[in-house]
Amino acid sequence: IVLVWGAIPSEVLNLLAVVYGAMIPYTAMAYDQRSHWDRFARMLPYSDRTVVLGRYSLGWISLSIGAVAVAICQGVLTCLPLPAKLSANLSPGFVFAALCVGCLLLDLNIPLILRYGTEKARWVSKLVIILACASTGALGALVNDAKTAAAAVLSLALTGILALTIIATAVSILLSLKFYRENR
Repeated sequence: IVLVWGAIPSEVLNLLAVVYGAMIPYTAMAYDQRSHWDRFARMLPYSDRTVVLGRYSLGWISLSIGAVAVAICQGVLTCLPLPAKLSANLSPGFVFAALCVGCLLLDLNIPLILRYGTEKARWVSKLVIILACASTGALGALVNDAKTAAAAVLSLALTGILALTIIATAVSILLSLKFYRENR
């Protein structure tokens, strides 16, 4: 579905193709919780850090696959002689902003799930997803307005998004480790 969404020239669907990767760890963690994987993982020689970082790694890989799929599909569509209506004309900044917002979504969801469980965290996660998609749409509008904005302002905005993502990821990993250890 990520490839289909990535091939359609729509900013909203391209955004969903990238951000959808943040939902994969949520689904995996729901299966883990139902099958009592955490109980079995504690019997294996896995450290708490390895288990938690494995969940983040799954999200990062999924987000990267979505971003690459969108970039390739939209790049191919841009090279084809299609009418302007059939081309989303996405800038790399849009894909980068979507990737950062997907990481922020991941950074919010994993600690919530580890703290409250998948069933209780589902409603908060849905609200977070709506806010993440709305914020990416706003960021995408800023990025696509690059023709009217100064390159320095756009670069500063993307740098700010990246800095926020890095800080949020570091805090999220620490919180996730804390919540994972508390649920023993």
